[in-house]
Order: sequence, then C-alpha cells, then structure tokens
Amino acid sequence: MSAQRPRPSARLMPGEALVWAGDYRFAAMQHVRSWFDRRPPSLTGPADARVHVVLVPGVVERWHFMEPLAKHLVHAGHAVHFVPELDRNLAPVLESAPIVRDVVDRVAAEHPHARIVLVGHSKGGLIGKRVLVDRALEPDEPQPDGLVALATPFAGSARARFIPGTWVRELDASSEVLLALAAERVADARIRVILPRIDPHIPGNEIPEGMQGVRLRASGHFRPLATREAAEAVLDAIRALTSDARPEPGAELREAVRDTADDAEPGGADR
Repeated sequence: MSAQRPRPSARLMPGEALVWAGDYRFAAMQHVRSWFDRRPPSLTGPADARVHVVLVPGVVERWHFMEPLAKHLVHAGHAVHFVPELDRNLAPVLESAPIVRDVVDRVAAEHPHARIVLVGHSKGGLIGKRVLVDRALEPDEPQPDGLVALATPFAGSARARFIPGTWVRELDASSEVLLALAAERVADARIRVILPRIDPHIPGNEIPEGMQGVRLRASGHFRPLATREAAEAVLDAIRALTSDARPEPGAELREAVRDTADDAEPGGADR
C-alpha cells in the first residue's frame, strides 16, 4: 500500500504573488467584458467538423472566459459549443451537469456523426466528469468521447475555504461532492488533465491516478485559457480522445462491474 500523499498547504509559495497579479489581470478583463457584453456567443466553427467541442467554464465564469481557447479550436478545424445557460456557473455540480448533458444531446441530434469532446476549466472539469459518469450509466444516450480538464481541482483546493460564498464550498478538499466524484472511476480513462506549472487557486494540484495529463510551462489559474501552449495541449488531448473507434456504449460500465465482481471473489484481488 503506497504512502498517502501529503495534503497541499494553503500557504503562499515563492513566486506566487507575480502569478496572482498576471492571473487576475486577465480574469478582471474577462469579467468586465462578460458583464457588459450580454450577447449570445457567435463563434461556432464549421458545422461539418469531425469533432464538436462543448466548452464548460469554471465557477464565477461566464462563457466569455472560454472564448480565447475556442478561437484556437476553431482555427484547428473543430466546431465549438458554449453553455451560456450556466451563466456564472454558481450552481452546484449536480445541478449544472444536466445542463451540459442537454447541450451534448442537442449537438448529437444535430450532428449525429460527430465526435463530441467536453473541455472544462476548473469547476467545469468536475461538471464534465459528472456528465461522463452519468452517461456511462445510460448507454442508449449520446456518449461524449471524453473530457479535457484544464486546471481542475479533482482533489479540491486547500484555499477554497478562505473564499467567501457557498458556491465555492464544494471545491474544498473535504467536500462530499468531490469525494463521491473521486470514487467514480468508470470514466477516468477518458479524461485528459492539463495543469499549469503554478496554480495559485489550487496549490499542489496533481494529475489523479487513472487519468493521463501534462503540466504546462505557463502558470496561472485563468491565464492559460488564452495561451497557445495550453491550446496546443488541449488539441493534443482531443486528438488522443478521438483517434480510435468510438467506444461501445456501456463498455466502461461493464468493465467496472466485472472488475468489482472479480475483486469480490475469494482471492480475486490477487489474480
């Protein structure tokens, strides 16, 4: 049994002050823009694209935060779909996931031959995983090919408890929502994680066991949404998730059930 990883500290680490400054300059610009620009998103990309990407923003973020990344995706030939129905994404994960599922269903109905990938920033990655897990239990419903999670606190953030507002409480490391989501492993193989070098909102963030991912050279929680490096990492992850044949609906769930049954048999875990 491996040693338990020490819980990340909430203390400010060397170099983080400069990261905070640059990060919040970008975030402030996006917040101001989203406050005054209430038009619906117009960027869509080619309707006949092989891959359609559903973009899920983080907490307190309107769809505008995802637009810089979306422009890179459209330039690469993908279609993009925002989720303005989330507004500032203050609702709990369990309430937001059905909204994203509805978007997936709409995209699947309009583009039945498209490969669908979710791209979530921060809390958006948690919502994306919830969608993948729920859909694994519904094999007859449209199945996203996977999730690209950028700066997502799958294990929570040691600093969440210092931020006022009930909408951020479920991002604390002790949150029942996070603990329950972490225990759901059926979709982990279809999740690609992208982490900043330094994330001032999620100190010590790591790629969860069972998922694949990369760490950027760039730092910041929000700023990577507008960097070419992060966009290239997202595009690489999308290619990896859509390069093979579409998985058979329900295959992951059957595999998870089979593994559970094997472990339950006498000596099963040792085989």
